[in-house]
Amino acid sequence: MDHDIGKALSNSALMAALTDRQRQQIASIAKTRSFGPGDVIVSEGSPGALAMWVVVEGRVSVTREGRRLNELGPGSHIGEIALLSSEGTTRSATITALEPTTVLQITRWDLVPMIKANPEIAQAFIEELARRLIAADSRLVELTG
Repeated sequence: MDHDIGKALSNSALMAALTDRQRQQIASIAKTRSFGPGDVIVSEGSPGALAMWVVVEGRVSVTREGRRLNELGPGSHIGEIALLSSEGTTRSATITALEPTTVLQITRWDLVPMIKANPEIAQAFIEELARRLIAADSRLVELTG
């Protein structure tokens, strides 16, 4: 496994709980894609959540309804919720490259059979998504007081 790919997957909260072997399996189905500053990786509301991405190099902006929500860098994963949801799910945010950015693209048709064959991968993903849901719920409680 390429060092940058291995490091990006190890640094990704979604992939960190996986074993080295499982990360190698993910790396084997991932395709490297490059984007320039201002390139839109995914658009809010777009149908067909067929891929997720892990940032290897660079930075991306996450916006919803034109409002900037976050900036993400190496090791960050994007698009996993729509990818792991039903096939009709639309994208909840727009992801735009802020600088030259390299990502690993992981498609639904490659990932789903791998998850079915390796339930430990599914368990790791579920645990990370649950952590994110708990954190979002806590922020919502803080905001609504």
